[in-house]
Amino acid sequence: MSRERLPIRFFAPREVDSLRIEPGGSSEPPRWLLTGDELIERASRLSAELIELETLILERETKSSPIPFVFKAEINNDSTAKSRRREVSELFQTSNRSSVLGLSASNELIVRMDSVSDMGVVSSRLRNYERNSFAISCLEKLTKYEPIFVKDQSTDTYKAKLIDFQDHDQNTAIQRFFEREALKKDISYKKTEYSKKQIIYRLTETGKASLDELTESEIFGALFSIEPMPKYFLTLDSLVCEDTIEILLPDENEKYSVLGILDTGIASIPHLKPWMLDEKWPANDKSNTDQSHGTFVSGVALYGDASERKKWVGHRGIKLFDATVLPDGGKTICEDELIQNIKEAVKAHHNKVKIWNLSISCAREVKDTRFSDFAVALDGLQDEYDILICKSAGNCTNFANNGPKGRIFEGADSVRSLVVGSVAHKKGEFDLSEIDCPSPFSRVGPGPEYIIKPEVSHYGGNAGIDGNGKRLVTGVKSFSPDGQLTTSIGTSFSTPRVASLAACIHQELDEEFDPLLIKALIVHSASYPKNLEIPLEERTKHLGFGIPKAVGEILYNSPNDVTLILRDSLAKGHFIDIMDFPMPTSLIKEEFFTGQIVVTLVYDPILDPSQGNEYCQSNIDIKFGSYDQKEERDTEKNNILNPVGRQGAQNLLLGGLYSKSHMKSKTNDFALRERLLIQYADKYYPVKKYAVDLAELTEANKLRCLTRDRHWYLYVRGLYRDHAERKAAEDSVQLSQEFCLVLTVRDPERKANVYDDVTQTLDELNFWHNTIKVSSNIRVSVEETAKE
Repeated sequence: MSRERLPIRFFAPREVDSLRIEPGGSSEPPRWLLTGDELIERASRLSAELIELETLILERETKSSPIPFVFKAEINNDSTAKSRRREVSELFQTSNRSSVLGLSASNELIVRMDSVSDMGVVSSRLRNYERNSFAISCLEKLTKYEPIFVKDQSTDTYKAKLIDFQDHDQNTAIQRFFEREALKKDISYKKTEYSKKQIIYRLTETGKASLDELTESEIFGALFSIEPMPKYFLTLDSLVCEDTIEILLPDENEKYSVLGILDTGIASIPHLKPWMLDEKWPANDKSNTDQSHGTFVSGVALYGDASERKKWVGHRGIKLFDATVLPDGGKTICEDELIQNIKEAVKAHHNKVKIWNLSISCAREVKDTRFSDFAVALDGLQDEYDILICKSAGNCTNFANNGPKGRIFEGADSVRSLVVGSVAHKKGEFDLSEIDCPSPFSRVGPGPEYIIKPEVSHYGGNAGIDGNGKRLVTGVKSFSPDGQLTTSIGTSFSTPRVASLAACIHQELDEEFDPLLIKALIVHSASYPKNLEIPLEERTKHLGFGIPKAVGEILYNSPNDVTLILRDSLAKGHFIDIMDFPMPTSLIKEEFFTGQIVVTLVYDPILDPSQGNEYCQSNIDIKFGSYDQKEERDTEKNNILNPVGRQGAQNLLLGGLYSKSHMKSKTNDFALRERLLIQYADKYYPVKKYAVDLAELTEANKLRCLTRDRHWYLYVRGLYRDHAERKAAEDSVQLSQEFCLVLTVRDPERKANVYDDVTQTLDELNFWHNTIKVSSNIRVSVEETAKE
């Protein structure tokens, strides 16, 4: 097998590959549509419920309240599909502005009505039930709106969120009203901008003040929620290790990427000081706090390979930026204070520091019904400052009581962040996990709306219980604030391995910083250990897409495989259909195409926190497969916009095409480590990955889809929720999504010259393509590694 290393390649669709989406849909009525007496009964009941709500809005008008009237519309669970949601929104639409503001739960819409006359318009539509049968069939009931209000006797500190009325002036006015009401009732508050779209108030009860008084105020109708304020704290249980590690020193002639450590501070010990930037945040930090956690995290990021004597990351050194966002070490900090500290550190240094490690978690599990405020804040930061945050999944101690692992903590549901779980690197006498299997303490996914979190995992230690019930740990190595080599466990320490890998990729690329590209390359490289003792369908829940490879393996191909990167923006109304995908003919064996295909898609969905579990407002679907031939299409006909189409197309990323018996019999590396046949369907997953082996197709599908006369295509199309489309129309904005698609074609036998074959075909078909720009330094180190 050749050890030659060839850079992965960018390529771009041609003008002919960018097509317009054509209108479609069936004229047949759906089975769920109510008719006859059922429709009449539903419309009558909804009308009666609307009449009760009219009395409430009439009271509001009589008082000339500045708070818009809102109510809840409960929809059935099958009505979250975009087509059905549009019908419901149309029922309540009474002006150019959308009346549906957001979701209070997964199936509860918050609807705004500005007047009794507007309610009358809706009432008349309910009476005209035949014309509005789609919307009526989707609606279950209309009820009075009540904010989420959770009291806890153990705290006097809460956080409050107001409804987003989808209008800046309206929101600003209501914020002022809320602040005046809080002062009137002697409730102290602090306002924090978690993101551009989300303002949070920290409320503190005093001896005289009570939040219960707010329930009697007009402002209560504008509140989304009042809940206890989350608190954050860190602990570090470490053991002294007798090993020693040689101090590494930076090369003065080398340019290093900087990794920001959002933590408790970094001690200036001999191993770390040469790599630390002179500046830090805050600039006047006296470093009088407990820096144990931040120092350990930094040691793993910089010395992770050296301390374990492994090439897990493969970097040549990275600079460290100390951002002490948790200034009191193991003491608690309120969520709004932590977010404010992170925001200020990032804002001041984002031009120099593009990748940040955040190994801090709140001990609250994510919910299915909405994304956490912490996650929304982290997403907003990454959007605003063009950075990438690597976030820990969180630790769980349920194993000590023989319980199942808990779900990931709030913050680990951040859509833009790269979230990291932990796997065991060693196994002691009493440890519960086998080597390369998920650590007993590593929290599991999925995130809200079933998005895959964590995306990847890395080595963070092992743990178990001895015969006396005592908890024991087998930790990974790093440093204490006094410079000693110690060991500890946690997703806090698997995360900096991935963060340093991201910084290393950025360092080795002679390209503009691109968080989507870096995230896509890491996920694309990830694979599962051979001895993983977890059912196939549960792997992503525990490990995401697996453990990523070292930097040299990520950026290079061998002659027997090729990795193509499609980095683009997809505007609404258009899709990409590359009908001349350069599938290598060198993979044709015995008249059939062969090969292994790995596809990773990472995109930046439109985000809106007001939409609850529909926070991700856009989606991208991908198809890859073969077809019989191109066909000319008559653009003079209605609904035909594209002059060329495909006949006999088959998407080969569908699991149902593959033989279960073939897959069970395969025990090679691909079958054990890489195969992925997740059916994402129309789910709004911001990271998608497929890995298929064409040899595992059923015989019938092999004859139908893999003959040498078949052509190959790559199809990418965006989808937007109804709320995003309505908001864009109101604001006259063109919707689009940035995405990065990474696709590898590989000869499993390692014989065919796939790399040259695809490169030559790209030229012949007039595709723009180019190798990824890699610094000369890594090229030397990789070649040396290949000779070993």
